[in-house]
Amino acid sequence: MGQCPSAPRYHHHRKPPPPPPSPTAQAASPRFCSAAAAEDAAEAAEADYTSDLPEELLAVVFGLLGSGDRKRCSLVCRRWLATEASSRLRLALDARAPLLAAAPAILARFSAVSKLALKCDRRAESVGDPTLALVAHRLGPGLRRLKLRSVRAVTDHGVAALAAAAVNLRKLSVGSCTFGAKGIEAVLRSCPQLEELSVKRLRGLADSEPITVSSPRLQSLALKELYNGQCFSCLITHSPNLKTLKIIRCSGDWDPVLQAIPQGALLAELHLEKLQVSDLGVAALCGLEVLYLAKAPEVTDIGLAALATKSPRLRKLHVDGWKANRIGDRGLATVAQKCAALQELVLIGVNLTSASLELIAANCPTLERLALCGSDTFGDAEISCVATKCASLRKLCIKACPVSDAGMDKLAAGCPRLVKVKVKKCRRVTFECAERLRASRHGALAVNFDTPGGAGELQDASVDESGVLENAGSDVVQDDFDDQIGVPDLLCGTSGRPSGWKARMGALMTRSLSVSMFRRRPRRSPHSS
Repeated sequence: MGQCPSAPRYHHHRKPPPPPPSPTAQAASPRFCSAAAAEDAAEAAEADYTSDLPEELLAVVFGLLGSGDRKRCSLVCRRWLATEASSRLRLALDARAPLLAAAPAILARFSAVSKLALKCDRRAESVGDPTLALVAHRLGPGLRRLKLRSVRAVTDHGVAALAAAAVNLRKLSVGSCTFGAKGIEAVLRSCPQLEELSVKRLRGLADSEPITVSSPRLQSLALKELYNGQCFSCLITHSPNLKTLKIIRCSGDWDPVLQAIPQGALLAELHLEKLQVSDLGVAALCGLEVLYLAKAPEVTDIGLAALATKSPRLRKLHVDGWKANRIGDRGLATVAQKCAALQELVLIGVNLTSASLELIAANCPTLERLALCGSDTFGDAEISCVATKCASLRKLCIKACPVSDAGMDKLAAGCPRLVKVKVKKCRRVTFECAERLRASRHGALAVNFDTPGGAGELQDASVDESGVLENAGSDVVQDDFDDQIGVPDLLCGTSGRPSGWKARMGALMTRSLSVSMFRRRPRRSPHSS
């Protein structure tokens, strides 16, 4: 009654809330700056800067990527999927029979493909003529390179139908197929732009008639492991622009074919390996610049000397004598006297001495690469001759030759331009000699050395199994289409090396080795003796 409501003893006077900061002060606040920066970073992370790129530029970027990266990029968005498909030029397909059902969709997606590979496993059923008809319909005029491997169901009619549509075809590679010479003739007639032709293990040639068609623009022809390969003789002798010819492991007598090559032909590079060819065929050749002569035991010094006399521009010579002792100092002396432009010399199983080496060093001042493999007469005197007289030598390979430390030490003071030395399976050369040779040039000389019994120092990839130099075949048209073809979609297989058989064998050997290494020994009973 008349009393005031109770109130706290102590009154706390609350301060009014501060006024909101001005926009200028808010922008200057560190907390606001950090939040704005985080928001901008998030927006930048979500922004798609590639949306402003034209499809032509995006296609150029895709062209610089490998097959795996291209496939992953095609999964990013629909635009990338369409751009990748429309810009893909290389395609490799698994050519087993189920491909026929999926081929229309695949070829419709990759309509710009100009390099196509169809490969089938040897034990599987391959596609046939209907698939080639689809390829002709979808890719016909735009097809530039075609590779057929183990498509045994394809006939001459299927190849002819494809060739009629692919009028701009420039390179054809055929291997392990069953069609015959009529299919090859159809390609030669319908594809006037053809420049490279490779035929390997073509089963249908056994009973085929000779090919009577030539190719006006054919520049490279490779015949490998053929029976009745002489049916290509007209193509060899009547192709005016043929520059590279490879005949490898083909049966029959090849002397008449080589003798029929015109004297004024443009043939500059010739590979002969494991052939029935003699001095008569080799001596008829002229004007060569590159010669690979391997495992032809009937060719002697006489044939090599005759060829060297007619080929003064010879700059690369590879000879695998196969330990037949038919080629030696006499033939090499003629090469030294007639071929002053020689730059690369690889001798395997050829017994030469310092007599021919001195002539080569004196008459071939541009010799830069030298490889000696399996020569029983190449010793310290010969390596000393190389060290003192081959002033332009840059790369040297010695394999399985009777050289010793005394001869190898001469390289330290000779060959002023030498940059690489490879020594393999030379029992009298020690590791200390290799170290001295490396130290003599203060690290400017790469020395690769291995011991005859196992792993020595470095196993350099610059020398292949035969011991030849890393760029010994730089002028050879490499069949590297396998390593560059992409694998775009289902039913598409990679074409890398080694083959599946080698890979399976390697995995089996590794697995068995691992099992034998880690197999636990059975525990013996404590009561057993």
